[in-house]
Order: sequence, then C-alpha cells, then structure tokens
Amino acid sequence: MGVTVYAYAVEPGTSRITGYGSDMQQVVDELRSVRAEILLEDDRDDLPTSEVYAFDLLRPELHQLLAVMSGDAELADHILKDRRLVKTVSDTVA
Repeated sequence: MGVTVYAYAVEPGTSRITGYGSDMQQVVDELRSVRAEILLEDDRDDLPTSEVYAFDLLRPELHQLLAVMSGDAELADHILKDRRLVKTVSDTVA
C-alpha cells in the first residue's frame, strides 16, 4: 500500500524540493504564497515558472527501515516509487 505526497520547487534547477504536503491544492497555495513573498522581498519583476510534483511512496518494510536507521541506505531509495510533474505555477494569483 502506498501514499502520494506533493511538493514544489520554486525555481526548478536552482532550488531544492520543499513544501511537502498530502493535499495538492494546499501545496499550490503555499507555493503561490512563497512566490509572492520572493517577488516582494527580493524586489524582483519576474520569477521563472515553478513546478509541483507528485511523489508516489511505498510503505517501507522493517528490514528497509533498519538499513536506513543503520546508515546503510537512504529512505527515498526504498520508498520512492514514482515522481512526476503535475502542475506548473507562473503567477501569484489564485
């Protein structure tokens, strides 16, 4: 059994994935808020298109968790089934 979580990259290629959440609209709303703050605080006129991703995750098994806790493996290597682009955001208006 798995679960899907959503996340965004404000400037794909230059920023890391942040803003994880279980509801895509909540993540999109947070992304728009972050974009508006960047435009205001950094006195920018534009911001490249941002991306929202869906991560399909699998439930780890005990031996996988033990390997992660022992430092022998990364959790993402065991639980990430698929990562896909689900939305792009280029404005700050909902």
